Amino acid sequence: MIKKIIFSLIIFALLIFGLLQLQFVQNQLADYTIRSQIYNVLVENSRMPSEDALSALICGSRSPVVASTERAETCTMIVAGNDVFIVDVGDGSVNNLRNWGVPFDQIKAVLITHLHSDHISDLADLHLMTWASKLPNEKSKLYVYGPLGIDAVTAGFELSYKLDYMYRNRHHGDKLMPLSSAGYIPKVFNEGNVLKFTDSELEIRPFSVMHSPVEPSFGLRFDYKGRSVVISGDTIPSDNVVKFASNADVLIHEAQSNYLVDLARDELERNENFLSKIMTDIKTYHTTPKDAARIAKKAEVKHLILNHLSPSPDGYVAKKFFSRGLNDIFEYWTIAEDGMMVSLPVGNAEINFSKFDR
Repeated sequence: MIKKIIFSLIIFALLIFGLLQLQFVQNQLADYTIRSQIYNVLVENSRMPSEDALSALICGSRSPVVASTERAETCTMIVAGNDVFIVDVGDGSVNNLRNWGVPFDQIKAVLITHLHSDHISDLADLHLMTWASKLPNEKSKLYVYGPLGIDAVTAGFELSYKLDYMYRNRHHGDKLMPLSSAGYIPKVFNEGNVLKFTDSELEIRPFSVMHSPVEPSFGLRFDYKGRSVVISGDTIPSDNVVKFASNADVLIHEAQSNYLVDLARDELERNENFLSKIMTDIKTYHTTPKDAARIAKKAEVKHLILNHLSPSPDGYVAKKFFSRGLNDIFEYWTIAEDGMMVSLPVGNAEINFSKFDR
């Protein structure tokens, strides 16, 4: 009996292998694959909130140290009604957004909390997607808000991609990629500013945080129809975060496990790797998970999301180390993952989580 089953499986495998050699079968499979991929891209944004809500999608959750294959660098997409904003845009984050089929044509602006490379490195990729995806009558340069120096960053990207803009315009034409809408419109913000956008009830408030020697450096508070999300930016424990996160529905706060950082430093030192110094230095300008929990408790927020994770706690044991002692300080917390979305429907106090898969 077993011999017959094995023989049948071998015949079946040979049959499948033979069919895959036929061009007709290859064509059918290719057609099915392309249709599936295009369908997924076009309908993925059906997973965007269908109700009026303020939402935050984690499109990148790691810091630049000890790279994770499961995560992109820091990036958060804020959705307020039909308007979309991108906060920071680190390496790999735009690839996530492409894979998830998010509506690039609805992106109103990019907001950069500070000018570290892991917060700006995918800006050119994001520009390309917004440039190509918007309708001809809606095309414009990409608005980029950030601290003092943001104009130098956007000017540098424009200089680096000047030829790329020209080539794509010549190839695809003025209707799809007009040079008039290539590039950026930089806007400097400061604490005390309230950013508002046409036909939207969203208000964005930048506030200063402590990330020395990176100055200025900001966090951001988003308020929309009675719901609120606060993003800490990169910072040591800061009373200003407590102030601006007061009574927020969700606080997305950076978090660094110094215990895991020390393990990484010791391993690098054993291998005589000069990067061990970085592991020592970064302990001076980030916040531990426990301190983030203390901030959430002081601010009386409803839920804490630990993000910009350093090092990324991939795996059960790492997450246990990362979250050790949090429940003794603050009960309602979540460790961010790429693709995690938290939605705050307007008109009630619900905090709903969902997941975008790669």
